[in-house]
Amino acid sequence: MGTFKKKLFDTFCVNLFLAFTILVFGPMEIFISNSMDFQFTLADFGWMICVFALGYLAVSTFVAALLPDKLREAAVLIIFAFTLCCYVQTMFLNGKMQVLVGQEIAWGKRTILPNLLVWIAVFALVFLAKHYLKEKVTKAVRFLSLALVAVQLVALVSLLFTTDVLTEEKNSYVSNENMLTLSQEKNVVVFILDFFDGRTMDSILAEDENFLSPLDGFTYYPNATGVHSRTYPSIAYLLTGEVCHFDKKPQDYVNEAYEGSGFIPALCDNGIEVGLYTFPTYIGDSAKTKICNYVFKKLKLDFGQVISACGKMALYRDMPYLLKNYFEYDVSDINNKVVKDSDLEDEAAIYQNFNDEWFAGMLTDNGIEISEQEGCFRFYHLASAHANLSNPYPYAVRSFEIVYEYLDMMREKGVYEDSMVIITTDHGSSGGGETLDMPHKTAVPIFFVKPAGASGADMQISEAPVSQTDFIPTILDGFSLDYTGYGRTAYEIQEGEDRERFYYYTALYTDEEGEVELREYQIKGDARKEENYQFTGNKWDVLYSFNIVARK
Repeated sequence: MGTFKKKLFDTFCVNLFLAFTILVFGPMEIFISNSMDFQFTLADFGWMICVFALGYLAVSTFVAALLPDKLREAAVLIIFAFTLCCYVQTMFLNGKMQVLVGQEIAWGKRTILPNLLVWIAVFALVFLAKHYLKEKVTKAVRFLSLALVAVQLVALVSLLFTTDVLTEEKNSYVSNENMLTLSQEKNVVVFILDFFDGRTMDSILAEDENFLSPLDGFTYYPNATGVHSRTYPSIAYLLTGEVCHFDKKPQDYVNEAYEGSGFIPALCDNGIEVGLYTFPTYIGDSAKTKICNYVFKKLKLDFGQVISACGKMALYRDMPYLLKNYFEYDVSDINNKVVKDSDLEDEAAIYQNFNDEWFAGMLTDNGIEISEQEGCFRFYHLASAHANLSNPYPYAVRSFEIVYEYLDMMREKGVYEDSMVIITTDHGSSGGGETLDMPHKTAVPIFFVKPAGASGADMQISEAPVSQTDFIPTILDGFSLDYTGYGRTAYEIQEGEDRERFYYYTALYTDEEGEVELREYQIKGDARKEENYQFTGNKWDVLYSFNIVARK
């Protein structure tokens, strides 16, 4: 092989290793493992990162080959050592990593220091080997680069053909259409403040006993219980009443839950305009044609934003713990940023999930509008405490401030008194570290209800044993619709009532498999007391989880 061709081949091998590992395999693996979280398909962006990777490979290979010998050899070793460290990090050091929703993770010193030492050791070994073994290392670098590309390529092909990503179609999105429009006649407004539980509220009230004073006409139920312990399937459950046993693929469960529930159809059949402002993955196909804010249009992606987003995801995955938080990302933010703004000029914009400040800005800038609709149901899913799992307090407070601004605008428009408003969450606090015998950690959501016709009076506190099973009947009653087939309303539950409540709990990080089991717990008495939780013996294997750590 000629000298220049040899130089070219050497630089090609290591740059191919870097390009494929970081620019192609990393983003694709993350996407395939979490495709439900994204509003676009692999086909929509896959070609973009491949084009970018090929461009990088061509330019970097040629430029590196033109460098002086010593500088070129050093560059080859640095690229190889760096990419090898990224590979080792992903394969052996990351442990249980999940797709992110914006929270910064506080990596401990016991995690950071050993991890950093591995990186230093890999770099040292590569350069020491080159110093002592000379040309043998050059050949080994070429061989290992190509071999590890081949290994990852096989893994990628396997992922492609053992998942549904190649046949996935996403030709619609959740928009912000009619987001701030209410009826003059009757409304039910629901705020889902993610991750916000009773303990967080207790902490807030300990700091400010008057924090809840704007909630005139409301009743606060501190003894409430949830039904599910995770956002999936809690949101779908709240909108359908169908319990999930994790025996179906997430989208199959969601679709079947909506098909089997009469809740949304009952609203629509009675002239109620339904707006669901949440992640599209939590909305079943049968509901998409019924809600006012679902747009059937394929989103076009911006090349530059796709490359930036994919690079960030890949580097978060590949970097040592010391540097990961510099590349932390928000899946919702990626969904919003990669879409071409020009593509939505004639359409409603995307509802920016988990972007509370965007919601607040829309509210401040536009205010609430009153329509001639017979009735409106609005379901707003905000990030709230989930915006930062390590420090949820200020984000929880901020979400209530946004709710208060919304309520003030309802008062200004004269629709507050005659509207029902519910403030709750999808589940209680859950940051990992729970085990299967700790359901009380996630079971107590915030739960506030203001019935239509209530206003002016101070907020009341009720110790009634309510549950999120009472969510749908309460809403139906708010529209004066028949709810007898769904249970009882929250305000029909009496304090001191001997009521059995059931909670379906699954813990993350229980063992090497992650989320492996769903358990049914019976709650009798005060849900804030651990001793009142009794495992019924009913349990189900988590065959299909929304969390990547559980996937096999």
